[in-house]
Amino acid sequence: SCDKLTKLAVMLYGTKLTNEGGQALAAELNRPELQDLEVWLGGTKVGDETAIALGESLRHCLKLKKLKLQMAFTKLGDTGMNAIAATLAGLPELTTTRLDVLRTKVSRKCVAHLKFQLQHLDLSIDSGCGICCHVM
Repeated sequence: SCDKLTKLAVMLYGTKLTNEGGQALAAELNRPELQDLEVWLGGTKVGDETAIALGESLRHCLKLKKLKLQMAFTKLGDTGMNAIAATLAGLPELTTTRLDVLRTKVSRKCVAHLKFQLQHLDLSIDSGCGICCHVM
């Protein structure tokens, strides 16, 4: 059963995925047993609405230990990134996070705030705005 998934990789890089499809996908990621998740949405038409939906779904993944979220070359902005960060900060088992937001609308200020907010994680952010950080 999908409810028992502990590891999942969703690769939709370069597809015609929009926010509507991204939100539907995000709703399906509400998997309480999930421990390792990779989501590749780069090069699609998703943005803040998808990121907010991802944050809402991942909030229920309390066993999540590792997350790789690739949203490079999308319409993602600070609003969506902040929604994801707020969720990640509340996941008790999460230790490793890789966020790729290269060529998005995520600002330098937002990335700097993420580094501070998520400093307890092994965090890697590639933002393309002059800040590429690895925080431990």
